[in-house]
Amino acid sequence: MVRVWSLPFLILKFLYIAGPIMPNRESVNIMIVDDHPLLVKGLSDALQVERDFNVVAAAGTLAEARDLAQCNALHLVIIDLFLPDGNGINLVREFGTLYPDLPLLIYTSDNDPRHVTEARNAGVRGYLLKGTELEKLILAIEVVLAGGFYRDPNLPKIKVIDPLPAPELTPTEDKVMRRFARWMTNKEISEELKIKLVTVRSHRNNIMWKLGLYNTPQLYREAIKRHGNPDDPNYIWVDL
Repeated sequence: MVRVWSLPFLILKFLYIAGPIMPNRESVNIMIVDDHPLLVKGLSDALQVERDFNVVAAAGTLAEARDLAQCNALHLVIIDLFLPDGNGINLVREFGTLYPDLPLLIYTSDNDPRHVTEARNAGVRGYLLKGTELEKLILAIEVVLAGGFYRDPNLPKIKVIDPLPAPELTPTEDKVMRRFARWMTNKEISEELKIKLVTVRSHRNNIMWKLGLYNTPQLYREAIKRHGNPDDPNYIWVDL
């Protein structure tokens, strides 16, 4: 059977091969967190057909996921929402603290807008519905690994729902946000805060995901809105 890919997927694959959407890599180590063995096996088999995807761990519970994350060098975790010992979003929050550079992708049958918003606020890089075609799954993974955000187009559009508490930035994310308000670049922030550039990018991605920002101008506008405009003559720099 001839495998036919859509144009967007082919473009992304070409950019990946030609760069610079993804760094050079030998393999992508993936952990799947889901309590349905048949789904895990099918997903593992499908992903490992790809030349650089390597499913190195599969956990059926939050507890197993915590243990396996300590024993494997992971580049991506695919997480179901509903697990025997808790909600996958709780794991997202934990991993976001323990492994801030580790991309997390929700893969679930739940399309409740509230859960999508909650997952976004917890720090996931993508939200994908089960049953999607392999092409879309691989596209979502590539986008997430490249530092982007993927929202399944089949998710219902969010209109007006009862508001959830506004997402809070972590203390480090707030430090990064204050520097975006000063028009600093990722590299400049990395040097000033003495943290890795990839960590700054991770914080930036999490900030944009939490606040529902989609591009750099929106990020800088929101940072200035929160912390003031350095071009204002009355501007006072406060670093907490």
